[in-house]
Amino acid sequence: MSWKLFIDDDCDGARNPAISVEDGGWRRRMNLPSSVPETAYLGDWVLARSADEAIAIVEELGMPSFISFDHDLGDGKDAIAVAHWLIERDMDGAPFPADFAFEVHSGNPIGRANIRGLIDNYLEFKARNAAPGNGP
Repeated sequence: MSWKLFIDDDCDGARNPAISVEDGGWRRRMNLPSSVPETAYLGDWVLARSADEAIAIVEELGMPSFISFDHDLGDGKDAIAVAHWLIERDMDGAPFPADFAFEVHSGNPIGRANIRGLIDNYLEFKARNAAPGNGP
């Protein structure tokens, strides 16, 4: 099943997906690419307001095709915990979909770089090691 996940403790307020993912002006102000990612084909956003809620949703629905991350979540955890968990899940045999994409809509520049770097580095490592000739 293809679906999309929005992780933000204020997803019902000022940072809901219609503003943070789908609004070009907001994206420019947050130093995100101004082009809105094409996610309509994935249906409605599934909203998670905490790291624990995001993990529970993924456990129920499987890996999403697209995730938009906030970094600082109101439950005392941050979304990098979710990113680590997703990578562990992938390594344990529940892989990211082939079409997986993500962005970090957080206003926390260090948190944004940390999540982006973690996932990008993991996916690049995984792709390099899946290439012919790189196996055992």
